[in-house]
Amino acid sequence: MLAVLLIAIALLGVGLVVYWMEPLGILSVIERITPNVIYRVRTDLPVVALSFDDGPHPRFTLRVLEILRQHDATATFFLIGERAIRYPDVVSQIKADGHEVGNHYFKDGPTLTHSDADFVAYLEQTEKAIGISAVSKFFRPPGGVAWPHQLRLAQAHGYKCVLGCAYPHDPIRPPVWYMRWLVGKNLVPGTIVILHDGITDPSRSIEALPHILTAGRKKGLRFTSIGALVREAAGQRKQANSNSGGRVVADAEGHCGRC
Repeated sequence: MLAVLLIAIALLGVGLVVYWMEPLGILSVIERITPNVIYRVRTDLPVVALSFDDGPHPRFTLRVLEILRQHDATATFFLIGERAIRYPDVVSQIKADGHEVGNHYFKDGPTLTHSDADFVAYLEQTEKAIGISAVSKFFRPPGGVAWPHQLRLAQAHGYKCVLGCAYPHDPIRPPVWYMRWLVGKNLVPGTIVILHDGITDPSRSIEALPHILTAGRKKGLRFTSIGALVREAAGQRKQANSNSGGRVVADAEGHCGRC
C-alpha cells in the first residue's frame, strides 16, 4: 500500500513538473501518444509561430495587434465563431494587418458532449464567420481538448489540428514573470506559442507579450503565423530533398502533423 502511495505521489510530481515547466524533451513522447495533433514544426529555420486564442475582443485584440505592429511580428488568431459574428470589424482588422485566422469552434466551451452533426455544424459556422480562405486551415479545439473522432472529422473538412509547445497557462493568470520565463525558455526554431487575447482578463498576457517578442529577437528568431511556419519549413524540406539527390527528408511537422 505504501509503495502504491509513493508511486502515485511520484506520478503526481512528474505531472506537475510537465504541466508547469513544459520541458521540450517530453514533446516526442506526447507526439507519439497524440499523433493527430501538431505541437511544433520540425525545422532549423530561425522562425517560431505565435498564436492567440478566444478572440476577437473589441479592446484586447486591438491592443495585441498594436504590439505586433510595433515588433514587426505576425501571428495566427484562433477565433470563436459567435464572437467573430459579434465583432466583424476586429476580424477584418486582424486580416488587414496580415495575420492568419484559425478555427477555435463556434462557442467557448468543450466539444466533448456534442454530436458529430453538431460538431461539424459549429466548425462550419465558425469557418463562415471568420472567413477562412487559406489553402491550409487550422483548428484548435476549445481548451485544447476534443475526442479523436472529432479531430478526424475536422481533418475530413480540411483542417490540421494545432496546439503548441510554449503555453504559459495564461487563462489562470499566473505571474507575468512566469509567462515570460516559460515561453522564453521554449523559444527555439519551430516552436508554436499559445497566448490568449479573448479571455476575461488577458492583461498579464498583453504585459508579457513585448518581452516575449524581444526575447525571441535576441535569440535571432522571427515571429510568424502557423501557416507561414509550416510553408517555410516545407520549402526547406523540399530544398533539402533536392540537394540530397532524391533521398526523403522527414516531414517538417514530424509524425505529429497529421490530424
